[in-house]
Amino acid sequence: MDARTRQGGKKKCRECNQFEDLDEDMRCTTCATPEDKLEECRTCKKKVREIDNGIKCDGCKTWNHIGCEKVGKNYYKALKEEDGATWFCKACKQTILSSFGELRKLRNDNKQTREELQKVTSNTENINERVNNIEDRLNKQDEDTVEKTTSKVLERIEQVEIVQKSVEVVLQRLEEKQQREKCKKNIVLYNVPESKQQRLQEKTDEDILKCRDLFENSLKVKQFKIERVLRLGRPREDERNRPILVQLRDENEKWSIINNARNMKYETDPEKKKIGISKDLTKEERDAEKRVREELREKRRNGEQGWYVKNGTLHRTQGTRNRY
Repeated sequence: MDARTRQGGKKKCRECNQFEDLDEDMRCTTCATPEDKLEECRTCKKKVREIDNGIKCDGCKTWNHIGCEKVGKNYYKALKEEDGATWFCKACKQTILSSFGELRKLRNDNKQTREELQKVTSNTENINERVNNIEDRLNKQDEDTVEKTTSKVLERIEQVEIVQKSVEVVLQRLEEKQQREKCKKNIVLYNVPESKQQRLQEKTDEDILKCRDLFENSLKVKQFKIERVLRLGRPREDERNRPILVQLRDENEKWSIINNARNMKYETDPEKKKIGISKDLTKEERDAEKRVREELREKRRNGEQGWYVKNGTLHRTQGTRNRY
């Protein structure tokens, strides 16, 4: 483009000749026509005009021509007449169906756990009833019998406490299992620069493009599909970059990206060189990893050499001697 049509990284509006951030038709915000400001159809990328039969997805918030989404005219008319009607595009429907499958699996796990808890609760009630019967008999027995029976009662009470602890362990395991199910297709990226855009959708789209560029060009991963991206936490006052949670299509794609993270050592872009990659951990897994790394630092402070962390546990290189 001719240098005269640029100024400070901005372009020259073809209508008013002012230098601004322009749209694809080279018009500024003031000169753009109403049609310029219309959103594009997600499928055909053409503008969705007022005269078109357009419909907006309640999931991804994008506009679509009913012809592009194969929406029948009668169904379209019914949606317009129904107050509060909800409609999802094909991509969002696929995501929802996938989520239903995972939800059904979790419900089955919950049902099985509830049955186990019911058995434990029934055993606890039986123990409590037996303890009450023993207490009634205590009032009718002499001192020697009372002492012997008291010992048995204490044993029963200990059994009740053990059962109660078992219930707590089962509940904790269920919660941890549900968290692992949520995390199994996720990875977390660190130090990825945040977008300067104002709209949330524009920020999300820019994060998706950065993730795709990283996976394809830096990690050399070709087969993957990004289901969603999410910046973790609130924007920071010190303007540090928040981590990005990336949900992939399946667990195999997650491990393909993590295993290829070693390719980052060949990255020449200083900004990409700072990016870190890890799998999405549950709170219990994060706490365990923190304890292991603290133990590793303590060993190194004490002069013990050759220790390293692998798969969440400490290992030591064979033949390593301590230096004191």
